[in-house]
Amino acid sequence: MELQEYRNQFIDNLRFRAEHEGTEPEAQFISSVLEELESIGELNDPIPFSVEMRGRRGRIMGFDAYSYDDADAALVLIASDFSNERDSAPTLTNTRINELYNHMRNFLDEAVNGNIKDYCDDSDEANDIAKEFRKHIGKGLINTDILRFKFYIISDSNLSKQVKSVSQEDFLERPVELNVWTIERFYNTFSSNSSEIIEFDTSDFGCDGIQCLKAQLGDSTNYDAYMGIVPGEFLANIYLKYGSKLLQGNIRAFLSVRGNVNKGIRKTIIDYPENFFTYNNGIAVVARSVSFSEDGTKIVHFKDPQIINGGQTTASLANAIIRKEARKGMCNLFVPMKLTVLNIENDMSEEQIDSYNEITKTISQCANSQNAVSAADFFSNHPYHVMMEKLSLKVLAPPVDGNPFQTIWFYERSRGKWEQEQMKLTLAQRKKFCEMHPKSQVLKKEKLAKCLNTFAMNPHQVCQSSAINFNKYADTIDKLYSESRESINEEYFRKSVCAVIIFDKLDTLINKASWYPKGGNKAQIVPYAIAKLISILPKGKDIDWRIIWQKQNIYPQLAEELMRIAYEAHLYLIKVADGGIVRTISRNKATWDGFKNLDIELSREFINSLISIEETKSVEASAKRQHRFNSDIDVQVEIFQLGEDYWRKIYNDLKREELISTGDLNFILSISSYIGKMSLPTVAQCKRLIKIINKAEDKGYILP
Repeated sequence: MELQEYRNQFIDNLRFRAEHEGTEPEAQFISSVLEELESIGELNDPIPFSVEMRGRRGRIMGFDAYSYDDADAALVLIASDFSNERDSAPTLTNTRINELYNHMRNFLDEAVNGNIKDYCDDSDEANDIAKEFRKHIGKGLINTDILRFKFYIISDSNLSKQVKSVSQEDFLERPVELNVWTIERFYNTFSSNSSEIIEFDTSDFGCDGIQCLKAQLGDSTNYDAYMGIVPGEFLANIYLKYGSKLLQGNIRAFLSVRGNVNKGIRKTIIDYPENFFTYNNGIAVVARSVSFSEDGTKIVHFKDPQIINGGQTTASLANAIIRKEARKGMCNLFVPMKLTVLNIENDMSEEQIDSYNEITKTISQCANSQNAVSAADFFSNHPYHVMMEKLSLKVLAPPVDGNPFQTIWFYERSRGKWEQEQMKLTLAQRKKFCEMHPKSQVLKKEKLAKCLNTFAMNPHQVCQSSAINFNKYADTIDKLYSESRESINEEYFRKSVCAVIIFDKLDTLINKASWYPKGGNKAQIVPYAIAKLISILPKGKDIDWRIIWQKQNIYPQLAEELMRIAYEAHLYLIKVADGGIVRTISRNKATWDGFKNLDIELSREFINSLISIEETKSVEASAKRQHRFNSDIDVQVEIFQLGEDYWRKIYNDLKREELISTGDLNFILSISSYIGKMSLPTVAQCKRLIKIINKAEDKGYILP
């Protein structure tokens, strides 16, 4: 797909969604771009919030979204530059970039050094946002949550060739990072199916190279490993430039300098920099590739380095420079480094991405074993996703709205896979693919976690960032997968899709409601309303999931009841916020508990539309039995396909090592002979065989 074709499709999708949901194309542009930037790790929990007003001397103050980056201790403001032109893109110039940057900076300046109330009504939410910003920024560099500012300009234009640099001066004594995302940059990210990678020479940061020693690990490993000594100032400077992009693989964000660990790091930086190498555990880094100096003793170039462990150390060094706390300087401060190099030069294939994720996950797990780390922290690589992906291709949605064919809810296990599937298709093939796999039916992991956690009646968690909610819900999924894997079946997938349908349909209905104000709290109202409805269903009753699946839509009685409760949620959240920010108070369990206990009676029409819970359980039990049956067949076939010689080798190995009983040995031999006669082992035989192999593995045996 070429750039212009990508642009046309991009604009067409925005216009379609705007018309379908009753919003403006620019609102859809902002929403889509924020979602994309969050998915590639550029932003964390971005919040759409458009402000534009004139301040003193007529200067414009405004932005279109904001966010916080805890890993960077950064405040992020985002401004939109949207033309809505389809066939030819305008140009984003230096003048326009500076104009939008100044609008954002002006708002921050007024929030900290002036009074936003002088330029808008007292009831304007811009007052609350300004107050929130001022509180986080504080009055100095010691008692502050914000140590840098990040400004983003998002645009559907092409970047002018005259734009050579967008670097900006410090603001409020803090470093400033300005990022410009144009349609070309989105296209390049889409084409590569990955976020932009970091690549630099050490000389770019005044360092002639990183001393290192290669570990001799033998010929069986597919990576290289090194022990290195990293100058602290170099490490701080690359973090000041790239920020949390260096920490994408890190399971813990920087926890602020008030934590005990970081206080110790800070004290060493200030008082004993020459002892830092000895006192500090160092950092663990994974990189795609590195280059060396001519004598081979120093690393002089890094491609896609990721700090897997040691994010706190890195951020503390950078913050010491910002706060000017390194009184003795950093010329004698060095950090130990363990480096894993994967030796991948080009874009990674899906298999290499899975391998990369597995390596980083395992290193993170081991490196952080001194702290309590739940399975949720590593959930993005869970086999649950593989099962859901397979189910999504197997369970076809019924044809609706006059369509003559069934469609697929495409479960996107890896980011951008829906687009990637179309990359090598012709125009006609792509059209057919999109008819079968509609863009509106792309099912993202984070979105599914939001919907399922809503139905699990945890709306206060859903109102957190996508990443936090994802991790919160991961424990539930991990438990389900471990204890009842057969529950993740076709019926489970259908109900999961229905949960998404209900969530999205309510979102659309609220947006069109007469009582809903523009720029309201839809993101909080939707999960609160659905969770409340589920919490007050009569005992023994359930919503009719089958009708929702068949119609691919919610039925009238459910829609009316949800909207009635949504209105109550709207009033309740505003009341509890009491002039504050609904988004903030909605994340408190006490807020949810209050709404859960609020007396709301269900309508007679809705109650009559409910089905017996036994009917739902019967369907789920049948699906579980069918899935278990299919799984048993899969195991039988897999054991058979391994062949007679394979099982005879295992028999000989275990007999030689004397790890299991004679009875178990004879059973393995009988299975080998059974397969040799071209007979399929029974389900009972397979289960016993697996139990024997597990017993042998527990004693140290490794399967061939």
